[in-house]
Amino acid sequence: MVNIWSFFAQLSGAACALCRAPGDGLCARCLDTLPRNHHPCSICALPLPPGAPPDTPCAECQLHRPSFDQARAPLLYARPVDELIAGFKYQHRLPEGRILSDILLQAVAERPDRPDLLLPVPIQADRLRERGFNQASEIARHLAHGLGLNWSTTLLARVRETGPQRGLGRRRRRSNLRGAFTSLGRIPKHVALVDDVITTGATAEELSRVLRHAGARRIELWAIARTPRGGA
Repeated sequence: MVNIWSFFAQLSGAACALCRAPGDGLCARCLDTLPRNHHPCSICALPLPPGAPPDTPCAECQLHRPSFDQARAPLLYARPVDELIAGFKYQHRLPEGRILSDILLQAVAERPDRPDLLLPVPIQADRLRERGFNQASEIARHLAHGLGLNWSTTLLARVRETGPQRGLGRRRRRSNLRGAFTSLGRIPKHVALVDDVITTGATAEELSRVLRHAGARRIELWAIARTPRGGA
């Protein structure tokens, strides 16, 4: 059967990234089917079993509390969210990035204790040259505009190139990132780190250690999606 929506999208130049229905980014039907992080750990946002009580920390956070105070990630890093984020990061599909950022915006908008500053997670110089932009900065820009908050790309810097994180476990990721970041100015007491995906939390852990040393008292981690256990 001919997909008339795909044909129309080719003529108009705008279509849903998933079903190719006419639109800009994602249609409402596909948006509703994205996998949601309904039962997150109250600290690291790791998805918990459906029967877990609300506001429950996962076993890992109970044993080893992370350096940040709380993470928020409204989506699960699973199909098709992983494909949408990859399109945003590597193919400059900005409409999808905007829609995914809107989902995160809605998830944090009702918080009464908003941070003083949003800090996008820095990326390596070679990745910045390759992509032409830092996806975390674009997300932070969108959130700051929507929430009326300040944001900065100059207070955190990556000072050491690291090997690829993909395929590494939590311990090796943390070792790989040790000493990779530094703070470059005065850090407010309440900040939120912004990124696209939380995998093991190793990057946030290292950055939070740096921010604590620079004077931060409350550190949140805001991301579009969280990788389920075993998906790192």
